[in-house]
Amino acid sequence: MKVAVSDLFLNTSKIHLEYKKYVDESSDRDIQEPFGRLLSLQRQLLKLLSRIETPQFLHSAIKKRSYKTNAEAHLGGQNVFKVDIVKFYCSVKFAHVYNFFLLELECSIDIATILAKICTVETHEHGVHLPTGSCISPILSFLACRNMFDSIDQLCSRFSCVFTLYVDDITVSGHEARPALMLAIASEIAKNGFSSHKYQSYQGTPATITGLIVDNGKIKLPHARAKLIRSFEETLNLTTDVRLKAKLLAGLIGRLSEAEYIDPCYKVKRQNVLIKYKDDWKMITDDRVAKSVLKTAKARKKQLIAKTIDDIVLVPHY
Repeated sequence: MKVAVSDLFLNTSKIHLEYKKYVDESSDRDIQEPFGRLLSLQRQLLKLLSRIETPQFLHSAIKKRSYKTNAEAHLGGQNVFKVDIVKFYCSVKFAHVYNFFLLELECSIDIATILAKICTVETHEHGVHLPTGSCISPILSFLACRNMFDSIDQLCSRFSCVFTLYVDDITVSGHEARPALMLAIASEIAKNGFSSHKYQSYQGTPATITGLIVDNGKIKLPHARAKLIRSFEETLNLTTDVRLKAKLLAGLIGRLSEAEYIDPCYKVKRQNVLIKYKDDWKMITDDRVAKSVLKTAKARKKQLIAKTIDDIVLVPHY
């Protein structure tokens, strides 16, 4: 990783100081977000861990896979059920991460310890575990618990069912996707020291999978998201305030772009909105470009100052 060993030890000794801890207002979740040198180390580790080959059933933290591909895997399943793992990141403890580096990657004891410290956070409620706001947690949570998920995949294969995993969302589809298999999966989760909840079953009815509707072999946008887009459109048409109009337009374009990823018909809607509000959109994009240029200039100035300080040689006066 091109990181000095001394730098690694320095970071692990003060690791708890390099997290911003707060409660996300929209989800009411406790967030532990790394910053500074720790964030840089975790990003470098992520690049290395992303090289590890992963199974087809995993759809999170993998290039060219997403919540959409996760839902698409179940287009052919008439029966579907879902299971979630309770507080997954908080349940993946230091020991899970340490054992992954020690046993799976065959690191030495001291290196495994250092890497596990870099990748975990300590909280009063849950002890030492994977941080909820780190870029490394999605892939590392899987790698540290791969044996459990491989066992679930083998279990589903015996029932000729399709199994997918999106972080901690387990989805199973197929003719035998019934309560007996759901209970067997819940038992496997419990055997590995985790708890499961949010059991949902769909027998021949539209299923909600990672926020999308799977119905009659098609992926559809949920009604709530389509309704929100219409609400944005209606409010935008009635708005005369320039600032509010810009905010609504940016929000609408963002939602239409995301919806377009699911349903191509929203591409036409997005293009029509851009034509209708051409001048307003130009003002928004020009403002974004100006802010980006300013941010880049500030970053370069900061790097230049840091380099200048590093190059200064202090000569003692006698």
